[in-house]
Amino acid sequence: MRKLIYLFLTVLIVACSSDDDNNSVSINPDLVGAWSGIITDSEGTGGTANQIFTLNSDATGSVSNLWDDGEVWSSALVWSSTSSTITFTITVDNETDSAEYELSNNNDTCVITSSNGIVTVYTRI
Repeated sequence: MRKLIYLFLTVLIVACSSDDDNNSVSINPDLVGAWSGIITDSEGTGGTANQIFTLNSDATGSVSNLWDDGEVWSSALVWSSTSSTITFTITVDNETDSAEYELSNNNDTCVITSSNGIVTVYTRI
Protein backbone atom coordinates (compact mmCIF):
# COMPACT_ATOMS: atom_id res chain seq x y z
CA MET A 1 0.00 0.00 0.00
CA ARG A 2 2.83 2.39 0.88
CA LYS A 3 4.42 1.85 -2.58
CA LEU A 4 1.12 2.75 -4.21
CA ILE A 5 0.94 6.02 -2.25
CA TYR A 6 4.51 6.92 -3.27
CA LEU A 7 3.75 6.11 -6.87
CA PHE A 8 0.60 8.25 -6.74
CA LEU A 9 2.53 11.19 -5.17
CA THR A 10 5.28 10.93 -7.81
CA VAL A 11 2.74 10.98 -10.62
CA LEU A 12 0.92 13.91 -8.99
CA ILE A 13 4.12 15.95 -8.62
CA VAL A 14 5.16 15.34 -12.24
CA ALA A 15 1.68 16.11 -13.53
CA CYS A 16 1.57 19.40 -11.64
CA SER A 17 4.99 20.68 -12.67
CA SER A 18 4.98 24.01 -14.48
CA ASP A 19 6.13 24.60 -18.05
CA ASP A 20 5.79 28.40 -17.97
CA ASP A 21 9.32 28.96 -19.29
CA ASN A 22 8.32 27.45 -22.64
CA ASN A 23 5.53 30.01 -23.02
CA SER A 24 7.78 33.08 -22.89
CA VAL A 25 8.30 35.09 -26.05
CA SER A 26 11.75 36.31 -26.98
CA ILE A 27 12.02 39.91 -28.18
CA ASN A 28 14.89 42.29 -28.82
CA PRO A 29 14.05 45.41 -26.77
CA ASP A 30 15.97 47.54 -29.30
CA LEU A 31 13.14 46.88 -31.78
CA VAL A 32 10.41 48.22 -29.48
CA GLY A 33 8.91 51.44 -30.86
CA ALA A 34 7.33 52.88 -34.00
CA TRP A 35 8.96 52.44 -37.42
CA SER A 36 8.26 53.90 -40.87
CA GLY A 37 9.36 52.69 -44.31
CA ILE A 38 8.31 52.58 -47.95
CA ILE A 39 7.15 49.19 -49.24
CA THR A 40 6.29 48.00 -52.74
CA ASP A 41 3.19 45.97 -53.59
CA SER A 42 4.14 42.30 -53.66
CA GLU A 43 1.31 41.47 -56.06
CA GLY A 44 3.08 43.14 -58.97
CA THR A 45 0.91 46.24 -59.40
CA GLY A 46 3.91 48.48 -58.76
CA GLY A 47 2.18 50.50 -56.05
CA THR A 48 4.01 51.75 -53.01
CA ALA A 49 2.89 52.47 -49.48
CA ASN A 50 4.18 54.24 -46.42
CA GLN A 51 4.18 51.44 -43.85
CA ILE A 52 4.17 52.22 -40.16
CA PHE A 53 4.50 49.45 -37.65
CA THR A 54 4.60 49.66 -33.88
CA LEU A 55 6.25 46.98 -31.77
CA ASN A 56 5.31 46.93 -28.11
CA SER A 57 7.40 45.44 -25.30
CA ASP A 58 4.66 42.87 -24.59
CA ALA A 59 5.16 41.29 -28.07
CA THR A 60 2.03 42.91 -29.52
CA GLY A 61 1.84 45.72 -32.04
CA SER A 62 0.18 47.10 -35.13
CA VAL A 63 0.92 47.72 -38.78
CA SER A 64 -0.69 50.13 -41.25
CA ASN A 65 -0.10 50.85 -44.91
CA LEU A 66 -1.08 54.10 -46.66
CA TRP A 67 -0.93 53.20 -50.35
CA ASP A 68 -0.12 55.79 -53.01
CA ASP A 69 -3.67 55.42 -54.39
CA GLY A 70 -5.10 56.46 -50.99
CA GLU A 71 -6.09 52.98 -49.81
CA VAL A 72 -5.44 52.29 -46.14
CA TRP A 73 -4.85 48.85 -44.65
CA SER A 74 -4.12 48.05 -41.01
CA SER A 75 -3.92 45.14 -38.60
CA ALA A 76 -2.88 44.23 -35.10
CA LEU A 77 0.11 41.90 -34.86
CA VAL A 78 2.15 39.78 -32.51
CA TRP A 79 5.89 39.52 -32.86
CA SER A 80 9.02 37.86 -31.59
CA SER A 81 12.71 38.14 -32.43
CA THR A 82 16.16 36.75 -32.02
CA SER A 83 19.31 38.81 -32.42
CA SER A 84 18.92 38.73 -36.21
CA THR A 85 15.44 37.42 -37.13
CA ILE A 86 12.04 38.97 -36.56
CA THR A 87 8.76 37.07 -36.87
CA PHE A 88 5.40 38.81 -37.34
CA THR A 89 1.93 37.29 -37.21
CA ILE A 90 -0.65 39.63 -38.70
CA THR A 91 -3.92 39.04 -36.84
CA VAL A 92 -6.25 40.11 -39.68
CA ASP A 93 -5.45 36.99 -41.70
CA ASN A 94 -3.29 35.05 -39.20
CA GLU A 95 -0.37 35.20 -41.65
CA THR A 96 3.11 34.63 -40.20
CA ASP A 97 6.35 35.74 -41.83
CA SER A 98 9.96 35.83 -40.70
CA ALA A 99 12.73 38.08 -41.97
CA GLU A 100 16.32 38.94 -41.20
CA TYR A 101 16.96 42.38 -39.70
CA GLU A 102 19.91 44.60 -38.92
CA LEU A 103 19.87 47.67 -36.69
CA SER A 104 22.18 50.64 -37.28
CA ASN A 105 22.44 54.38 -36.66
CA ASN A 106 22.12 54.02 -32.85
CA ASN A 107 19.19 51.61 -33.38
CA ASP A 108 17.22 54.27 -35.30
CA THR A 109 17.46 52.44 -38.65
CA CYS A 110 16.28 48.90 -39.23
CA VAL A 111 16.95 47.09 -42.50
CA ILE A 112 14.62 44.12 -42.96
CA THR A 113 15.30 41.50 -45.62
CA SER A 114 12.29 39.28 -46.27
CA SER A 115 12.51 35.59 -47.09
CA ASN A 116 12.01 36.42 -50.80
CA GLY A 117 14.95 38.87 -50.79
CA ILE A 118 13.05 42.16 -50.62
CA VAL A 119 14.97 44.75 -48.60
CA THR A 120 13.09 47.53 -46.78
CA VAL A 121 14.71 50.30 -44.76
CA TYR A 122 12.71 51.52 -41.75
CA THR A 123 13.38 54.60 -39.65
CA ARG A 124 12.35 54.95 -36.03
CA ILE A 125 9.63 57.59 -35.61
